[in-house]
Amino acid sequence: MVRFLIFFPVFLFSLELAPLLTKPKSYVRDFYLTEFIRETNSSVLAYKAYSAMYKQKLKHLKLLSKFNEFKNIYKCVNPSPKDLRNIDISCVLNNGLWLRSIARLSFDDLRYLYKNLPAGKEKEAVYAFLYNDFSKIFKNRDLGYYFILNYPDKKIDQLIDDFSIFEDNYFHLFVKSAVLNNLPLIRLSLNKLNYKRFNDRVKWWLFLNEMKFNNYKRAKKILLSMKKKSSKEYFWLWQLTKKDRYLDKLLNNRRVDFYTLYAHEEKNIPFDIRTKVTYNSIKNPKYNQTDPWDVLKFWDEFKKRKDLYSFAKELDSDESVALKAIVLDKSHRYKVNYFITPKIYEDKNISFKAFVYAIARQESRFIPASVSRSYALGVMQMMPFLVRDMGGDVFRQFDYKENVALSVKHMKWLFSKLKNPLMVAYAYNGGIGFVKRKVIPNFNFKGKFEPFLSMELVKYDESREYAKKVIANYIIYSQIFGKETTLHQFIKKLGD
Repeated sequence: MVRFLIFFPVFLFSLELAPLLTKPKSYVRDFYLTEFIRETNSSVLAYKAYSAMYKQKLKHLKLLSKFNEFKNIYKCVNPSPKDLRNIDISCVLNNGLWLRSIARLSFDDLRYLYKNLPAGKEKEAVYAFLYNDFSKIFKNRDLGYYFILNYPDKKIDQLIDDFSIFEDNYFHLFVKSAVLNNLPLIRLSLNKLNYKRFNDRVKWWLFLNEMKFNNYKRAKKILLSMKKKSSKEYFWLWQLTKKDRYLDKLLNNRRVDFYTLYAHEEKNIPFDIRTKVTYNSIKNPKYNQTDPWDVLKFWDEFKKRKDLYSFAKELDSDESVALKAIVLDKSHRYKVNYFITPKIYEDKNISFKAFVYAIARQESRFIPASVSRSYALGVMQMMPFLVRDMGGDVFRQFDYKENVALSVKHMKWLFSKLKNPLMVAYAYNGGIGFVKRKVIPNFNFKGKFEPFLSMELVKYDESREYAKKVIANYIIYSQIFGKETTLHQFIKKLGD
C-alpha cells in the first residue's frame, strides 16, 4: 500500500460533499464520492472524498492524479516504462511489479531494475525476462505463484516433477490457471498427481484437465471422489455415464439453473415458477427500490430478519416488488423460482425481450437502485464509463427507463457484432474485447461434450458462470412471454 502524508489547510467541505459524508460507508457512497472527485476542481476536497472511501481503488488514485500533488503517487502504483527510472524503486516494489509490464520493458530497463531491486521474487522475475530463462520459476513457491497467477504465458510452460511446494490452500488457483491458459506441459505434469489427496476445488480443475486430454475414465473417477457435489458435478457425471441415478439428482433439484433446466427438459418435468408476487396491499412500503440508500437499508435488514413472510408482507407494493421477490426466494429456501415480470421493457420480438429480462434478472434481480462494487448502475447494471460514452447521465441510472434504454442500445450493438446470444451474454459481462480475444478463439460449438466443455473453460470466473445463468433465465422468460423454446433447442442452434 502507498503510505503518504499530505498536510492541507483547514477549510469547510463543499455543500455537495458534506451531506454525502453522513451516509453509511458502502459502494453506493463510494460511487458518489468517485463522481465527486471526477468533477471537483479542489485537490483538498478530492482528497477528503478519497480518504472517506469504503474501498479505495487504483482508479481513484488515477482520478486524483489530475492534481499535481498526486501525480507521483499514481506513478508509484502504476508506473509507465518512461517513468520507471524517475521513481523511487522501493515505492514501486511496495506496490508490486506487474509481470505483463515487466515483459514489455526494454533490455536496458530490465537491467536497470535488476541492478536496483533487492533480492526477492521480483528480482528473480526480472532476471527471467532479462535472459529469457524461465526454467527456475517453479523451483520457488512465491515466484511460481507470482508467474502462474499473473503471467500464465506460454513462455513459462514446462514439465514439473514435484508440485509439493505449491500444494497449499491456493493450489486450486495454480491448477486452474494452467488449465484455462492451456499450458500443455504443466497440464501433462498435473495428470500424474494422485487426485485423491486434494480438496474438491482442486479436483474440479483436475477433472477439466482430464477432459481436455480426452481421459474420460479418469475424469469420471475424479468427479466421483468429490465430497460435495452440486448440480454441475451431477450434470457431468450424467454426461459421462448416462446413468439415471445422476439424472435423478438433477431432477430432484427444484432450483432452476443451467444444469437442472437441461435435465428437467430431458424428462419434461416442469419447475415451480411464479411470475406474480405483489398484490399492492401496502400503500407505503418499508423500502423504495428506486432509492439506493433505501436499498442499502433493505439488505441490512434482510440479513437479520428471521420472520421472512412478515417481511415480505411489508414490501407488498409495486414500488418494492423486486425486494419482495428476493425475500420470498429465501423464505421458500429457494425451492420456488421467482421470475417476476415488472414492466421494464416491451418489444414485439419476444426473443430479444426475453434476453433483456434475462440480463436484468441476473444483473440486479430487477432492483432499479442497484450499485455494484465496480459501480455498475441500475436494473441493467450499466458501467458509468459506458453511460457517459452513450451520452447518458450517470445520476439518472436508478430510473429504469433511461437505464434500460441505454442497455438495450448497447445490447443491440453487441448482437450486431456477435449474433450469438451466448457470446452476447459473455460480452455484456466481460466486454466484447474479452469475447473476441479470449472466448471465441477457444470455443467449440460441436464435438463430444460440446459446447458444455467450452462453457466450463471460459477464462474469467464471473463471465463463465454469468452466461450460464443468463441463458437459463433467457429460456424461462422466452416461455413466460409465449415463445415455445427449450435449452436443448438453444444448444443445438449454437452449432448451426
